[in-house]
Amino acid sequence: MRLPVILVQNPPAGGASVAEALVGDLIGRSGLDLTLVGRFDAIAAGSTDRLTLDSITGPAAVLDWSPVEEMVTALHRIGFEGVRAPHLLDADASAPSRGRRLFCFDLRNVNDARTVIGELARLRESLSVKTVSLGGLSTPDSRAAASVGTSPQNPASTQPIDPPKDSRTQRRPSFQSTSDESLDALIDQLDDLDV
Repeated sequence: MRLPVILVQNPPAGGASVAEALVGDLIGRSGLDLTLVGRFDAIAAGSTDRLTLDSITGPAAVLDWSPVEEMVTALHRIGFEGVRAPHLLDADASAPSRGRRLFCFDLRNVNDARTVIGELARLRESLSVKTVSLGGLSTPDSRAAASVGTSPQNPASTQPIDPPKDSRTQRRPSFQSTSDESLDALIDQLDDLDV
């Protein structure tokens, strides 16, 4: 998964070097899509910045030189909805129950851009992890039913299911020796089976 990174271009005098380092490091970084916008309170409907923000539909990181609460409020005013989500540099946020997650970074507190870059990379990795629900496997009977070749009515039928036989040939490879010749023969037999 890719993580859009929205960087507001209004650094204070002391933040110019951090802003330059962020832009230099984020441009072309794999999995992080940098978007530079003006101040949120100056973005007009129909502007390029507004159209760019409207194209972002999933979770996003928001980097600005203002308190996080002000960032979220300013984004909501221009119709960019989302819920502040926690990360290592904003542990005060509570985990959202639903809605688009906004990972907000108050750059006024940042002296080293590498700290932010590292956290952005970590967030992107965590968003890329797929979660699988195992809710249907909660009882012993349902676990047994989900096992290959078993059923709750006949737990003794635990034999593995043979794969369908290829109608073109009935040969099976033999695994008698591990010499180079037998490995070559095994490969030839597998090629003949077209498995």
